[in-house]
Amino acid sequence: MPADKCECLLEWLNTFERTDDILLESADLTDGLIISGILNEIAPAWFDLSDLKDNVSDNWRLKVSNLRKVKNAILDYYQEVLELELVNFPMPDCNAIGEKNDTENLGRLLQLVLGCAVHCDEKEEHIKKIMCLEEHIQTGVMRCIQELMEYEIPRTMGNRDYEEKLKESHQELNSVFKEVIIIIFFLDHLSVCMSVSACQSLFL
Repeated sequence: MPADKCECLLEWLNTFERTDDILLESADLTDGLIISGILNEIAPAWFDLSDLKDNVSDNWRLKVSNLRKVKNAILDYYQEVLELELVNFPMPDCNAIGEKNDTENLGRLLQLVLGCAVHCDEKEEHIKKIMCLEEHIQTGVMRCIQELMEYEIPRTMGNRDYEEKLKESHQELNSVFKEVIIIIFFLDHLSVCMSVSACQSLFL
């Protein structure tokens, strides 16, 4: 990947509104609280993780407990809402994240959060945010999506049905990406036209 998975997904997380304007770093996510808030923005009817412990400071055991609740809530969302199973996906090790701030495992957890975003009811809005990222970050995030989809299997389908459904999901996401690219191109073109018009008016 042009950029590290965790780095790309941290940049993506920074597109979500928060009460502060501080750019997120991996250490900010090891207690699960910020991730929980982002999940609540993605699917507020499902992700109400109000039982997480706050002010955990350096207590890695409490951090791990929070992270496990976050991970389990995501997996429940996949099964109960999206009706998808993640087969053979390398699940994040919450101990490694909470105790050691392990960015490889944090990247896997954030990849699951990304999966929730691109499958939820407001997926078009989340994809638009992705398309506004810097090109190398955008490419990295899109690869994370494609990689995750390779592990997704609808719960009630056989292999042949699954292959068809997966193909349809890929086509749907690609269609949305193309639409967003067209919109961004149009807006960029409009901005250039307005700038040219403004410059011309200076000489009138």
